Amino acid sequence: MSPLHERATDTVSWGLQVAAAWALRLLIVAAALVVLLGLLNAVSLVTITVIVAIMICALLQPLVGLLVGWRVPRTLAAILVFVLGMTALVAAAWFVIQQVSANSSALGSQLLDAVATIHRWLVKGPARMSEHQVSQLVNDLTNTISANRTGLAQGAFATANSALLVIGGAVFCLFATLFLLTDDGGIFRWVVKLLPQESRLRVAHAGNVAWRTLIAYMRSTVLLALINSLTMVVIMMIAGMPLVVPLGVLLFLGSLIPLLGMLVAGVVVVLVALVTKSAVMALVMAVALVLTVQLEGNLLNPLIMGKAVNIHPLGILMAVTAGAILGGIFGAFIAVPLAAILNNVASDVNRPAPGGLATDPQRGDGAPLAPPT
Repeated sequence: MSPLHERATDTVSWGLQVAAAWALRLLIVAAALVVLLGLLNAVSLVTITVIVAIMICALLQPLVGLLVGWRVPRTLAAILVFVLGMTALVAAAWFVIQQVSANSSALGSQLLDAVATIHRWLVKGPARMSEHQVSQLVNDLTNTISANRTGLAQGAFATANSALLVIGGAVFCLFATLFLLTDDGGIFRWVVKLLPQESRLRVAHAGNVAWRTLIAYMRSTVLLALINSLTMVVIMMIAGMPLVVPLGVLLFLGSLIPLLGMLVAGVVVVLVALVTKSAVMALVMAVALVLTVQLEGNLLNPLIMGKAVNIHPLGILMAVTAGAILGGIFGAFIAVPLAAILNNVASDVNRPAPGGLATDPQRGDGAPLAPPT
Protein backbone atom coordinates (compact mmCIF):
# COMPACT_ATOMS: atom_id res chain seq x y z
CA MET A 1 0.00 0.00 0.00
CA SER A 2 1.27 3.44 -0.85
CA PRO A 3 2.22 5.69 2.06
CA LEU A 4 -0.36 8.16 0.79
CA HIS A 5 -3.07 5.64 1.52
CA GLU A 6 -1.91 4.92 5.05
CA ARG A 7 -4.28 5.94 7.81
CA ALA A 8 -3.27 8.98 9.80
CA THR A 9 -3.17 6.94 13.02
CA ASP A 10 -0.63 4.58 11.50
CA THR A 11 1.88 7.43 11.29
CA VAL A 12 1.62 8.14 15.03
CA SER A 13 4.21 6.36 17.12
CA TRP A 14 3.11 3.69 19.57
CA GLY A 15 4.41 5.68 22.55
CA LEU A 16 2.41 8.74 21.58
CA GLN A 17 -0.73 6.64 21.15
CA VAL A 18 -0.28 5.20 24.64
CA ALA A 19 0.33 8.68 26.09
CA ALA A 20 -2.79 10.02 24.33
CA ALA A 21 -4.88 7.12 25.65
CA TRP A 22 -3.64 7.74 29.20
CA ALA A 23 -4.20 11.51 28.87
CA LEU A 24 -7.77 11.00 27.66
CA ARG A 25 -8.62 8.70 30.54
CA LEU A 26 -6.96 11.01 33.09
CA LEU A 27 -9.00 13.94 31.74
CA ILE A 28 -12.21 11.93 32.07
CA VAL A 29 -11.33 10.93 35.65
CA ALA A 30 -10.41 14.54 36.51
CA ALA A 31 -13.69 15.80 35.05
CA ALA A 32 -15.62 13.21 37.05
CA LEU A 33 -13.81 14.27 40.24
CA VAL A 34 -14.57 17.94 39.57
CA VAL A 35 -18.25 17.15 39.05
CA LEU A 36 -18.31 15.00 42.20
CA LEU A 37 -16.65 17.73 44.25
CA GLY A 38 -19.15 20.25 42.93
CA LEU A 39 -22.08 18.02 43.89
CA LEU A 40 -20.65 17.46 47.37
CA ASN A 41 -20.11 21.19 47.74
CA ALA A 42 -23.70 21.87 46.68
CA VAL A 43 -24.93 19.76 49.62
CA SER A 44 -21.94 20.51 51.83
CA LEU A 45 -23.95 20.48 55.06
CA VAL A 46 -25.00 16.89 54.37
CA THR A 47 -21.50 15.99 53.19
CA ILE A 48 -19.77 17.32 56.29
CA THR A 49 -22.26 15.88 58.77
CA VAL A 50 -22.22 12.42 57.17
CA ILE A 51 -18.41 12.33 57.03
CA VAL A 52 -18.17 13.43 60.67
CA ALA A 53 -20.78 10.81 61.63
CA ILE A 54 -18.81 8.10 59.83
CA MET A 55 -15.59 9.12 61.59
CA ILE A 56 -17.30 9.18 65.00
CA CYS A 57 -18.87 5.81 64.23
CA ALA A 58 -15.43 4.42 63.35
CA LEU A 59 -14.22 5.61 66.75
CA LEU A 60 -17.15 4.04 68.65
CA GLN A 61 -17.85 0.94 66.54
CA PRO A 62 -15.21 -1.30 68.23
CA LEU A 63 -16.97 -0.80 71.57
CA VAL A 64 -20.26 -1.88 69.99
CA GLY A 65 -18.56 -4.98 68.62
CA LEU A 66 -17.13 -5.72 72.05
CA LEU A 67 -20.56 -5.52 73.70
CA VAL A 68 -22.10 -7.63 70.95
CA GLY A 69 -19.38 -10.21 71.60
CA TRP A 70 -20.56 -10.27 75.22
CA ARG A 71 -24.05 -11.25 73.98
CA VAL A 72 -25.56 -7.78 74.40
CA PRO A 73 -28.22 -7.12 71.71
CA ARG A 74 -26.77 -4.94 68.97
CA THR A 75 -29.40 -2.21 69.23
CA LEU A 76 -28.95 -1.94 73.00
CA ALA A 77 -25.15 -2.01 72.65
CA ALA A 78 -25.26 0.74 70.02
CA ILE A 79 -27.53 2.93 72.16
CA LEU A 80 -25.31 2.48 75.24
CA VAL A 81 -22.13 3.29 73.34
CA PHE A 82 -23.84 6.22 71.59
CA VAL A 83 -25.01 7.75 74.88
CA LEU A 84 -21.61 7.27 76.55
CA GLY A 85 -19.71 8.52 73.50
CA MET A 86 -21.87 11.59 72.96
CA THR A 87 -21.71 12.41 76.68
CA ALA A 88 -17.91 12.24 76.55
CA LEU A 89 -17.77 14.37 73.38
CA VAL A 90 -20.16 17.00 74.77
CA ALA A 91 -18.20 17.12 78.04
CA ALA A 92 -14.93 17.51 76.13
CA ALA A 93 -16.41 20.22 73.89
CA TRP A 94 -17.79 22.07 76.93
CA PHE A 95 -14.40 21.88 78.63
CA VAL A 96 -12.63 23.22 75.53
CA ILE A 97 -15.12 26.09 75.10
CA GLN A 98 -14.98 26.94 78.81
CA GLN A 99 -11.18 26.98 78.87
CA VAL A 100 -10.86 29.00 75.70
CA SER A 101 -13.50 31.55 76.72
CA ALA A 102 -12.05 31.87 80.24
CA ASN A 103 -8.52 32.46 78.97
CA SER A 104 -9.17 34.08 75.60
CA SER A 105 -8.43 37.60 76.83
CA ALA A 106 -5.24 36.52 78.58
CA LEU A 107 -4.10 34.50 75.60
CA GLY A 108 -4.90 37.36 73.24
CA SER A 109 -2.91 39.83 75.33
CA GLN A 110 0.01 37.40 75.47
CA LEU A 111 0.00 37.08 71.69
CA LEU A 112 -0.13 40.88 71.31
CA ASP A 113 2.84 41.16 73.65
CA ALA A 114 4.60 38.53 71.54
CA VAL A 115 4.00 40.60 68.40
CA ALA A 116 5.39 43.69 70.15
CA THR A 117 8.46 41.75 71.28
CA ILE A 118 9.10 40.49 67.76
CA HIS A 119 8.64 44.05 66.48
CA ARG A 120 11.30 45.35 68.88
CA TRP A 121 13.64 42.48 67.96
CA LEU A 122 13.30 43.22 64.24
CA VAL A 123 14.10 46.90 64.81
CA LYS A 124 16.82 46.68 67.48
CA GLY A 125 18.07 43.13 66.94
CA PRO A 126 20.45 41.71 64.35
CA ALA A 127 17.93 42.33 61.54
CA ARG A 128 18.15 46.15 62.01
CA MET A 129 15.00 46.81 60.04
CA SER A 130 13.48 50.24 59.93
CA GLU A 131 10.11 51.06 61.46
CA HIS A 132 8.68 51.57 57.99
CA GLN A 133 9.88 48.14 56.83
CA VAL A 134 8.42 46.41 59.89
CA SER A 135 5.12 48.25 59.54
CA GLN A 136 4.96 47.33 55.85
CA LEU A 137 5.68 43.67 56.72
CA VAL A 138 2.94 43.63 59.37
CA ASN A 139 0.46 45.30 57.00
CA ASP A 140 1.21 42.81 54.22
CA LEU A 141 0.80 39.87 56.60
CA THR A 142 -2.45 41.29 58.00
CA ASN A 143 -3.86 41.90 54.53
CA THR A 144 -2.92 38.39 53.41
CA ILE A 145 -4.60 36.79 56.42
CA SER A 146 -7.69 38.97 56.02
CA ALA A 147 -7.95 38.20 52.31
CA ASN A 148 -7.73 34.46 52.88
CA ARG A 149 -9.59 34.30 56.18
CA THR A 150 -12.75 32.85 54.69
CA GLY A 151 -10.87 30.25 52.69
CA LEU A 152 -8.71 29.24 55.64
CA ALA A 153 -11.61 28.95 58.03
CA GLN A 154 -14.17 27.33 55.75
CA GLY A 155 -12.73 26.22 52.42
CA ALA A 156 -14.82 24.65 49.70
CA PHE A 157 -17.45 23.23 52.06
CA ALA A 158 -18.76 26.55 53.29
CA THR A 159 -22.53 26.65 53.75
CA ALA A 160 -22.78 26.30 57.53
CA ASN A 161 -22.86 30.09 57.89
CA SER A 162 -25.65 30.46 60.40
CA ALA A 163 -26.47 29.15 63.83
CA LEU A 164 -29.56 27.40 62.46
CA LEU A 165 -27.53 25.43 59.94
CA VAL A 166 -24.92 24.52 62.57
CA ILE A 167 -27.59 23.27 64.97
CA GLY A 168 -29.36 21.40 62.20
CA GLY A 169 -26.10 19.83 61.10
CA ALA A 170 -25.27 18.79 64.66
CA VAL A 171 -28.68 17.13 65.13
CA PHE A 172 -28.36 15.41 61.76
CA CYS A 173 -24.88 14.20 62.69
CA LEU A 174 -26.17 12.71 65.96
CA PHE A 175 -28.97 10.81 64.23
CA ALA A 176 -26.64 9.63 61.46
CA THR A 177 -24.14 8.37 64.04
CA LEU A 178 -26.84 6.48 65.92
CA PHE A 179 -28.20 4.89 62.75
CA LEU A 180 -24.72 3.86 61.62
CA LEU A 181 -23.97 2.30 65.01
CA THR A 182 -27.20 0.30 65.02
CA ASP A 183 -26.76 -0.79 61.40
CA ASP A 184 -25.43 -4.34 61.03
CA GLY A 185 -24.01 -3.77 57.55
CA GLY A 186 -27.31 -3.44 55.70
CA ILE A 187 -26.28 -0.18 54.01
CA PHE A 188 -23.00 -1.71 52.90
CA ARG A 189 -24.70 -4.84 51.55
CA TRP A 190 -27.22 -2.71 49.67
CA VAL A 191 -24.43 -0.74 47.98
CA VAL A 192 -22.57 -3.95 47.08
CA LYS A 193 -25.71 -5.51 45.58
CA LEU A 194 -25.94 -2.60 43.13
CA LEU A 195 -22.70 -3.78 41.51
CA PRO A 196 -22.25 -6.60 38.99
CA GLN A 197 -22.18 -10.10 40.49
CA GLU A 198 -18.58 -10.83 39.49
CA SER A 199 -17.20 -7.71 41.27
CA ARG A 200 -19.10 -7.96 44.56
CA LEU A 201 -16.56 -10.04 46.46
CA ARG A 202 -13.67 -7.76 45.54
CA VAL A 203 -15.63 -4.58 46.36
CA ALA A 204 -16.79 -6.05 49.68
CA HIS A 205 -13.23 -6.96 50.61
CA ALA A 206 -12.02 -3.47 49.64
CA GLY A 207 -14.79 -1.98 51.79
CA ASN A 208 -13.64 -4.06 54.74
CA VAL A 209 -10.09 -2.78 54.22
CA ALA A 210 -11.31 0.83 54.07
CA TRP A 211 -13.38 0.46 57.23
CA ARG A 212 -10.55 -1.17 59.21
CA THR A 213 -8.20 1.59 58.03
CA LEU A 214 -10.58 4.32 59.20
CA ILE A 215 -11.05 2.64 62.59
CA ALA A 216 -7.29 2.32 63.06
CA TYR A 217 -6.71 5.92 62.01
CA MET A 218 -9.36 7.46 64.28
CA ARG A 219 -8.35 5.43 67.32
CA SER A 220 -4.64 6.08 66.79
CA THR A 221 -4.99 9.79 65.99
CA VAL A 222 -7.00 10.57 69.12
CA LEU A 223 -4.60 8.55 71.28
CA LEU A 224 -1.51 10.17 69.78
CA ALA A 225 -3.02 13.66 70.10
CA LEU A 226 -3.78 12.97 73.76
CA ILE A 227 -0.22 11.76 74.37
CA ASN A 228 1.26 14.82 72.62
CA SER A 229 -0.85 17.30 74.55
CA LEU A 230 -0.33 15.62 77.94
CA THR A 231 3.43 15.43 77.36
CA MET A 232 3.64 19.13 76.58
CA VAL A 233 1.30 20.00 79.49
CA VAL A 234 3.69 18.27 81.91
CA ILE A 235 6.68 20.08 80.37
CA MET A 236 4.91 23.45 80.50
CA MET A 237 3.90 22.90 84.14
CA ILE A 238 7.48 22.05 85.08
CA ALA A 239 8.71 25.14 83.25
CA GLY A 240 6.15 27.33 85.04
CA MET A 241 4.38 28.40 81.86
CA PRO A 242 1.07 30.28 82.13
CA LEU A 243 -2.13 29.25 80.34
CA VAL A 244 -1.13 25.59 80.48
CA VAL A 245 -4.63 24.15 80.11
CA PRO A 246 -5.75 26.21 77.08
CA LEU A 247 -2.38 25.66 75.41
CA GLY A 248 -2.72 21.92 76.07
CA VAL A 249 -6.20 21.97 74.50
CA LEU A 250 -4.80 23.88 71.51
CA LEU A 251 -2.03 21.28 71.09
CA PHE A 252 -4.57 18.44 71.27
CA LEU A 253 -6.76 20.00 68.59
CA GLY A 254 -3.70 20.80 66.47
CA SER A 255 -2.45 17.22 66.70
CA LEU A 256 -5.67 16.02 65.05
CA ILE A 257 -4.37 17.61 61.82
CA PRO A 258 -0.99 15.98 61.10
CA LEU A 259 2.08 18.19 60.62
CA LEU A 260 0.40 21.54 59.90
CA GLY A 261 -1.93 21.58 62.90
CA MET A 262 0.84 20.73 65.36
CA LEU A 263 3.09 23.34 63.72
CA VAL A 264 0.53 26.13 64.13
CA ALA A 265 -0.23 25.18 67.74
CA GLY A 266 3.49 24.91 68.49
CA VAL A 267 4.14 28.42 67.17
CA VAL A 268 1.55 29.79 69.61
CA VAL A 269 3.20 27.94 72.52
CA VAL A 270 6.64 29.26 71.58
CA LEU A 271 5.32 32.82 71.27
CA VAL A 272 3.67 32.65 74.70
CA ALA A 273 6.93 31.30 76.19
CA LEU A 274 8.89 34.10 74.51
CA VAL A 275 6.68 36.82 75.99
CA THR A 276 5.97 35.47 79.45
CA LYS A 277 9.39 33.96 80.15
CA SER A 278 12.41 34.52 77.93
CA ALA A 279 14.00 33.61 74.63
CA VAL A 280 15.70 30.68 76.34
CA MET A 281 12.33 29.32 77.51
CA ALA A 282 10.93 29.77 74.01
CA LEU A 283 13.87 27.76 72.66
CA VAL A 284 13.25 25.07 75.30
CA MET A 285 9.59 24.84 74.29
CA ALA A 286 10.55 24.62 70.61
CA VAL A 287 13.02 21.81 71.32
CA ALA A 288 10.44 20.00 73.48
CA LEU A 289 7.87 20.24 70.67
CA VAL A 290 10.35 18.90 68.12
CA LEU A 291 11.31 16.01 70.40
CA THR A 292 7.64 15.23 71.08
CA VAL A 293 6.83 15.16 67.37
CA GLN A 294 9.87 13.00 66.67
CA LEU A 295 8.90 10.63 69.49
CA GLU A 296 5.43 10.29 68.00
CA GLY A 297 6.63 9.87 64.43
CA ASN A 298 9.49 7.44 65.01
CA LEU A 299 8.36 5.41 68.03
CA LEU A 300 4.70 5.77 68.96
CA ASN A 301 3.24 6.14 65.48
CA PRO A 302 4.49 2.76 64.18
CA LEU A 303 3.54 1.03 67.44
CA ILE A 304 0.02 2.46 67.71
CA MET A 305 -0.99 2.78 64.06
CA GLY A 306 1.08 -0.12 62.78
CA LYS A 307 0.71 -0.93 59.10
CA ALA A 308 -2.95 0.03 58.92
CA VAL A 309 -2.08 3.69 58.23
CA ASN A 310 1.33 3.57 56.56
CA ILE A 311 1.93 6.79 54.57
CA HIS A 312 5.23 8.50 53.89
CA PRO A 313 5.61 11.89 55.68
CA LEU A 314 5.89 13.62 52.30
CA GLY A 315 2.59 12.02 51.30
CA ILE A 316 1.00 13.27 54.53
CA LEU A 317 2.26 16.80 53.89
CA MET A 318 0.98 16.75 50.32
CA ALA A 319 -2.40 15.36 51.40
CA VAL A 320 -2.86 17.92 54.19
CA THR A 321 -1.84 20.81 51.93
CA ALA A 322 -4.15 19.72 49.12
CA GLY A 323 -6.98 19.15 51.59
CA ALA A 324 -6.50 22.61 53.08
CA ILE A 325 -6.58 24.19 49.61
CA LEU A 326 -9.74 22.33 48.56
CA GLY A 327 -11.64 22.20 51.83
CA GLY A 328 -10.00 24.48 54.39
CA ILE A 329 -9.60 23.17 57.92
CA PHE A 330 -12.14 20.41 57.34
CA GLY A 331 -10.33 19.34 54.18
CA ALA A 332 -7.00 19.20 56.03
CA PHE A 333 -8.66 17.13 58.77
CA ILE A 334 -10.01 14.44 56.44
CA ALA A 335 -7.13 14.46 53.95
CA VAL A 336 -4.87 11.96 55.74
CA PRO A 337 -7.52 9.31 56.54
CA LEU A 338 -8.80 9.60 52.95
CA ALA A 339 -5.26 9.15 51.61
CA ALA A 340 -4.71 6.17 53.91
CA ILE A 341 -7.97 4.56 52.79
CA LEU A 342 -7.19 5.08 49.11
CA ASN A 343 -3.67 3.72 49.59
CA ASN A 344 -4.81 0.57 51.37
CA VAL A 345 -7.75 -0.04 49.03
CA ALA A 346 -5.52 0.40 45.97
CA SER A 347 -3.02 -2.07 47.43
CA ASP A 348 -5.83 -4.52 48.14
CA VAL A 349 -7.33 -4.19 44.64
CA ASN A 350 -3.96 -5.01 43.08
CA ARG A 351 -3.74 -8.25 45.05
CA PRO A 352 -5.27 -11.51 43.78
CA ALA A 353 -9.01 -11.78 44.35
CA PRO A 354 -9.85 -13.08 47.84
CA GLY A 355 -11.06 -16.66 47.78
CA GLY A 356 -12.40 -17.15 51.25
CA LEU A 357 -14.67 -14.15 51.68
CA ALA A 358 -17.85 -15.12 53.49
CA THR A 359 -21.27 -14.81 51.89
CA ASP A 360 -24.71 -14.84 53.35
CA PRO A 361 -26.29 -18.26 52.74
CA GLN A 362 -29.79 -16.95 53.49
CA ARG A 363 -29.67 -14.55 50.55
CA GLY A 364 -28.41 -17.05 48.03
CA ASP A 365 -27.10 -14.27 45.81
CA GLY A 366 -23.52 -14.13 46.97
CA ALA A 367 -23.98 -10.77 48.72
CA PRO A 368 -21.09 -10.24 51.13
CA LEU A 369 -21.67 -10.09 54.81
CA ALA A 370 -21.31 -6.82 56.71
CA PRO A 371 -17.80 -5.56 57.45
CA PRO A 372 -16.44 -6.90 60.74
CA THR A 373 -16.80 -4.59 63.70
